[in-house]
Amino acid sequence: MKKILFSIILINFAALATAENSGQELSPSQVVTKAYKTFSAGDMEGWSALHSKDLTFTILGDLPQSGSHKGTQATIENVFEVLPVHWPDFNLTELNRYTVANTVIVHLKMTAKGLETESLHKFEIVDGKISSFTAFDDTQSMFIAMKKNL
Repeated sequence: MKKILFSIILINFAALATAENSGQELSPSQVVTKAYKTFSAGDMEGWSALHSKDLTFTILGDLPQSGSHKGTQATIENVFEVLPVHWPDFNLTELNRYTVANTVIVHLKMTAKGLETESLHKFEIVDGKISSFTAFDDTQSMFIAMKKNL
């Protein structure tokens, strides 16, 4: 009986471990994990492939990268290229994650030169791709750090 139970556990573990590499669709949480990994690595081609063609990428507030950006190229140019200019050493560290159906909310620690705060990111995944993103950032702390970094 123990051998059967162990075999079932081993088979399930092997199936889970190889699901990502076997062509099976990633879960919404796995898609978000890959998006953070490609962003952190500077792999914009890999990051773009994880998002839908009609991506809406929204940054709330009144900062240089704020607004509703349509598509991956607009996001790269208007958000990702702006971040290191105003917040050197920008970094995100995941604190917690909540997934409900196709919505993933990530609680993060955000750091940069002169900045240490927290943020929430909300992702909507449709057909295995991120279709919308909204950042709920501490814009006051970001503004103060940005002014110090001028």
